Amino acid sequence: MKFYKNLIRTFNDLPEYTSVLIHSLVGCNFYCYGCHNYGEIVAKKHSEFFTSEDIIEQIKLNGFLFNAIIFSGGEFLIEDFNSITKLLKELRVIFDGKIIINTNGSFPDKIKYLLEFQLVDGFHIDMKLPYHALDINKDQEIYKSIIGFKPSQRLINNMLSSIELIIENNSPISQVRTVKYPILDQDFFSEIESYIVQLNKKFNSNVTYKLNEFLIKTNT
Repeated sequence: MKFYKNLIRTFNDLPEYTSVLIHSLVGCNFYCYGCHNYGEIVAKKHSEFFTSEDIIEQIKLNGFLFNAIIFSGGEFLIEDFNSITKLLKELRVIFDGKIIINTNGSFPDKIKYLLEFQLVDGFHIDMKLPYHALDINKDQEIYKSIIGFKPSQRLINNMLSSIELIIENNSPISQVRTVKYPILDQDFFSEIESYIVQLNKKFNSNVTYKLNEFLIKTNT
């Protein structure tokens, strides 16, 4: 596995934790509106990168500075699953803090396994649109404008399954997140929030829902 060499300390992604954000260079199956990571993390070819072994060494050396690790991308779960589980098992041995994965929800089987075998402590899953309320044919232009393509029904089902798995698991550090895309009206975000409220009630859970402001990327 290949990882971006710039490991980022963050205090905002996981409230009350000091986290290290680790970006996988595996790519992404989405091309989302206004994505901040696409150019540098997804599209760019990196001649220098960290390997899994490098990540382990970095955590051995600097893990005391953090109490949470967040894997992001791109879409980290695109990676070979044996490689993912091997890395996470090794991290469990040397790191006492929390392990989180950011995901778009495309891979519910991987999410289920990682939760069942406690290789992660939670997921931050993006619900970019009210998938449950849209029609992939009638609303294909909406999908294309936000995730970059018309999804299959299987992908929609996968993302909805992933959201249910994460809410049913009810980790106190899991989140469902939506970006407040400026090209969508408020009804989209209200529908998503209502859906998450319903799922929390269904599973007697209390997973946080966050509507994040859309930030315009600036070149500095």
